[in-house]
Amino acid sequence: MTTDLTTGKPFSAILKMSLPIMAGNMFQQFYGMTDTIIVGRLLGKNALAAVGSTTSLYNMILWFANGVAGGFAIILAQKFGAGKQEELRERLALSIMLSASISFLVTVFSLLLIGPTLHLMHTPAEIYPDAERYIVTALAGLTATVAYNMAAAVLRSLGDSKTPLFFLIFSSLLNIGLDLLFIGALGWGTRGAAAATVLAQAVSALLCVWHMKRRYPILHLERRHWVFVPADAWQMLKLGLPIGLMGVFTASGIIILQVAINSFGAATVAAYAAASKVENLFSFPLAAYGMTMSNFCGQNYGAGKYENIKTGIRQCLLLMAGTALLFMGILEIAGTFIAGLFVSAAEVEVIAMTTEYIRIIALFLPAFGAIMILRNSIQGMGHAGIPTLNGILESIVRILWTMWLIPHGTFHQLCFVNPTAWALAMLMLVLYYRMRVWKRL
Repeated sequence: MTTDLTTGKPFSAILKMSLPIMAGNMFQQFYGMTDTIIVGRLLGKNALAAVGSTTSLYNMILWFANGVAGGFAIILAQKFGAGKQEELRERLALSIMLSASISFLVTVFSLLLIGPTLHLMHTPAEIYPDAERYIVTALAGLTATVAYNMAAAVLRSLGDSKTPLFFLIFSSLLNIGLDLLFIGALGWGTRGAAAATVLAQAVSALLCVWHMKRRYPILHLERRHWVFVPADAWQMLKLGLPIGLMGVFTASGIIILQVAINSFGAATVAAYAAASKVENLFSFPLAAYGMTMSNFCGQNYGAGKYENIKTGIRQCLLLMAGTALLFMGILEIAGTFIAGLFVSAAEVEVIAMTTEYIRIIALFLPAFGAIMILRNSIQGMGHAGIPTLNGILESIVRILWTMWLIPHGTFHQLCFVNPTAWALAMLMLVLYYRMRVWKRL
């Protein structure tokens, strides 16, 4: 069932849509964290470090493909908000063609370059084989992951955030079962963890497509819609590519940070692998507010309801702040317990570093949430330039800090790399929104 986000009170519309996305993001991170816990418990510290050492590299590739697809979904939201159903179908067909082509090219080039890239990242020799097996398997299934995220983005562009959640919960449980089968019973090692995730995502994608064909007549495509129009493709790429590149710039800063972490040894790599999973588990739910605002602003911008956009952004920021404070309390109280889930109690050093990292990162969750809301709101209005520059700024801060960190730094200082980048990126977005966007609406 489609949902018109241009009617009613903005707060109610935002809350109703964001809660399922938040739950979905938590489940998505939950089964990513489950991978890490099962790997750490069943395969040991080195296997945990191997999986963690490739996360930033995989994210860079995935965020590019998903960012492009997310930009396409913004255009679908604008067409839906404007009531242009035939143009919506044409853009949907074009989105599928472009997303499939981009996913294929990214997968091929990534697999060709993965070996040299792992060496450039100074992946420790003791974890290199497991790291390579994990990342190659994950990249081979990239198309399945992008297909799910594209299908979910299309549903959310129509205001339906519940359906992707239901399918994601199912696939999360499936992923856990496959982890235990592939890693525990079949002994596939780190390759099994990646295969479980890919297969679970593929099931989610198929379920979303099946549901769209059955329940959404507005998305039914006919032969006449499958026409490649260069001008329309360029319009979509002008929004999608900057969002995808922003993901690349953001992830590239994290990759360089991973290089610094790799130089600290396997224990630090394992601690960061565990801590980053916890960071994602609590930060990605805040990103749900951004995903909501992308569609909310897209529909309202298409409908010309600019006051709704102003009100919605203000109310969403307040809602995010309350959520972030709740997460901060949980991580402060239960930080050590959560860190101990990833490795055996004997790994005292790993648990201590993981606890320190997640307690520091918790203090800056409101800044991360504000970035997600403002970036996605501006993108939802069709402006991709400033959010992309903002992502570049965030990456530059990480890179500069890391360049100093490698010869001089400590793990404690490493814990402040992301918070510093978030704080400066948030300041830039707040100033731009107040000085430029607010006055134009």
